[in-house]
Amino acid sequence: MSPRRPQRPSGPFPYLDDPEYRAQFVEAGLVDPRCTLDRSALERLATEAINLKPLIATSGTKRTGINVTGFKAVHEVPTEHGTLYELRAKQPGLASAINQFNIRFAYDVAQSATVPTPRVVPVKTADGGQRAVLEVEFESEKALTEHLTFIEGRLTAAEKARNYDLQADLAVSGQDERATYHVVRYRVGDQVWDTTAATAGSNRTRHRHDLFGLQPAAGLLGLPQQVLGGPEGQRWRNPADWRDRFTAQLNKYSGVDPEDIEIPEDDPEKAKDALEERRWAKLAADALQVAVTDAAFVIGYVPKEGTPPDFDAALASTNLRTHLRGPLDFSGTNQAMASGRKLVDRAYAETAITELEHAVLTGATPAAFLDDDPREAVVKLVRLVDRVVFPSDIPSLRRTTKVLVEPSPSLLRAKHAQTRGEIRSTLLTAAVGGVDLPAAAMDTPHQSAVRKGIDTTGLPAAELIAAAASVEPSDGRDAARAELAHIAVPGLVNGKVLLGSYGSTGDRRAVSTKLAAARITDDGITLFVEAIDTFAEVMQHRAGRMAKARPGELAEGRLRKVADGAVVTTDTAKPADSEWFTSHWPPVKDGDSGGGTGTPSGLSPSEDWAAKINAITGLVENAKKGVTTLDKHFEAMRALVGPGRDMSADERQGWEDELDKLGPIVESAGKHLRKLRYRPTETEAMTGGIDEFVFGTERAE
Repeated sequence: MSPRRPQRPSGPFPYLDDPEYRAQFVEAGLVDPRCTLDRSALERLATEAINLKPLIATSGTKRTGINVTGFKAVHEVPTEHGTLYELRAKQPGLASAINQFNIRFAYDVAQSATVPTPRVVPVKTADGGQRAVLEVEFESEKALTEHLTFIEGRLTAAEKARNYDLQADLAVSGQDERATYHVVRYRVGDQVWDTTAATAGSNRTRHRHDLFGLQPAAGLLGLPQQVLGGPEGQRWRNPADWRDRFTAQLNKYSGVDPEDIEIPEDDPEKAKDALEERRWAKLAADALQVAVTDAAFVIGYVPKEGTPPDFDAALASTNLRTHLRGPLDFSGTNQAMASGRKLVDRAYAETAITELEHAVLTGATPAAFLDDDPREAVVKLVRLVDRVVFPSDIPSLRRTTKVLVEPSPSLLRAKHAQTRGEIRSTLLTAAVGGVDLPAAAMDTPHQSAVRKGIDTTGLPAAELIAAAASVEPSDGRDAARAELAHIAVPGLVNGKVLLGSYGSTGDRRAVSTKLAAARITDDGITLFVEAIDTFAEVMQHRAGRMAKARPGELAEGRLRKVADGAVVTTDTAKPADSEWFTSHWPPVKDGDSGGGTGTPSGLSPSEDWAAKINAITGLVENAKKGVTTLDKHFEAMRALVGPGRDMSADERQGWEDELDKLGPIVESAGKHLRKLRYRPTETEAMTGGIDEFVFGTERAE
């Protein structure tokens, strides 16, 4: 029992900090120069974190007087849109809310005509700066609820793409990965309230709430009072009004086996109370592993000098990197980086690469020094990394396989290609000097490339671009365009283009599929050259060189939009980001990218294949049940058509017609079942659509 509040049972579930510490927490934020939250945002944040005292920095002593001077444990997070400041703290598992404005859902919301889209505005400071707060305005609470319902649906759809049960994992193992939250201020009519939404961690937050028996909306809309025995139709917006009461119930029943609570059969009222006690005991057991989690709260934002403030974009940037799992850790413990260094060192020891190339790949020498011509330096860098990670000659293939402890080439699979893709991303990133090139956004080669290497035309940059831009179709032009697209990928990714599919939204086609749609067009080739030039500038800057200015240059880090083969310098429309890329080059049909709106939610061929594989077990079980039921039904009907049962000609004909319809279906099912029993002879067909898979015919049908 708490000595200060004896009515509260002690247990593993934490209560809110005492009001005096919450007040000091708010004061610390108001005086800390890194914190740009206002009072109302800090007051809400004080209910989202626990153990506040160690977070508060003070000066003086009890004799001279203790002054609050700010926060401890504030971490600086640089982005291309400015610097974010995060306060890292412990968080109650039932705190915070899912994020409706997550970057993964922005496209779907914008495309939906039925979902209310709120007005999102930045919150200004007294001197005109920007606070680390997003303010959103809905016309009504009904509109807010509709919007939230839509987002929950998208989160549910995302879960179906997972090959594991996140909620079960949280219940058993807890949450190891720190989630990040930022403050969102809601305006609905005359109501205004703050909440902390997940910059990264919406799915984890939602499933934690499920374990606590809370609806995902509770963190945002507040808790309905009837959950704790209050009146219907009312809710607590402020967590300080309900969280301690909810926590007390969890601690009261923590460690109690729900089955030990007996349900009296002769007293309905006592039975109802016992069922409620069982419910709380189950919640306490389910949520025990997430009673306390680690969290980072964004408390400050300083825009990049010379650029307009864009807090939303800075948040999206960090969220993007988190979801794409980029190779951001360049320590010796990073597996991809460690494997990459082993490959580089072994290649250098066997004189497969030069001393300069070794220095570039280990980050000792900037990649711009590979060639005096910036474009040629990009081409040489990409080919160099491919030569080390995806070699094509026999000695290098053997060396790479041995260093990475891989099986023989015939046994290499997609997982090996993925591992090699991560190594490739880390080496490219290290060579350029820390540029963020997330592996999931890159064009990870197919597993066949692991076995035979990545092909190259060997053409210098100028000749490669000229061949790709040729107006005459030829095999040489096709090869040049394919390689040009591959070399352009680091520049595209650095410009936030060609992001890989993740979550449940966005263009879910594989990166290689998107590139194929763009490279058959003239303006696609123009964009690839633009991406190479942009990346060349980044390499020059990292090498401390003055990059040559290009005509029509936009802000640093953004690609210029192209149309009809020419760079657009006056168009104020959105530059070539991932959403624009998708809509500009929708899926290829009959060799022509055509026009259209792209594929916001379609599965890529590999994802389609994986979905079909995952569904087999359930479908087979359903088929077995259906056939068994049909067999028993036929057996029961036999007596109805036997001796003594006179069927009319019309009845008999109708019955024969139904059997005629059933026969081909059963025959077709048997044919495909026989095919599925044998390993396919041509596995490369898996790169196509689900219907293009060529089955082996090891046994005559």
